[in-house]
Amino acid sequence: MRWPSKKSLKLLLLGAAIGVGIIALSAGAFSYTSSVSFCTSCHEMRIVAEQGWMKSKHYDNPSGVVAECTDCHLEPELLPMIRTKLRDGLKDTWVHLFGESDPRRMNWEELTASARSKISDSACMRCHKNLTPRGSSIKTLVAHREYLRGDVNKRCVDCHREEIHGGFKEYLGITNSGGPK
Repeated sequence: MRWPSKKSLKLLLLGAAIGVGIIALSAGAFSYTSSVSFCTSCHEMRIVAEQGWMKSKHYDNPSGVVAECTDCHLEPELLPMIRTKLRDGLKDTWVHLFGESDPRRMNWEELTASARSKISDSACMRCHKNLTPRGSSIKTLVAHREYLRGDVNKRCVDCHREEIHGGFKEYLGITNSGGPK
């Protein structure tokens, strides 16, 4: 067996170094674009975060646990997470650059329905593991037990509609119909 030439080894090492560099840059970009600071860097999302999420139980609660953007808006599994980041990242960039990005004029009813349709129960269940804790109301216990048994065709966000970002609409003076008051 012949050993590869020095030139072949150099090319192989160069290729490996480039590959490692690409992987490191991709991981860094993935991490950065998953941060709250990145998600709220656009003015329209900053209002949603500051006036909705940061005043919600998913940010301010007695246990001190904070659910960040990606906890809800990205599925926990790797391939669906990457697909969602690409799809929503491109859409959000397009809207920010070329669409209506004035938070007071955006169609929040449509945007809310679109965002809610993309939140998976698996994202909710990542944090909410015990749906029937002691001290829960009868209504909560019954609803969650029906859900866990599969007796109802509902998703978490069908019942928990205003748990995360709801407060920003009041700040913007938006009614439930999505338009200005």
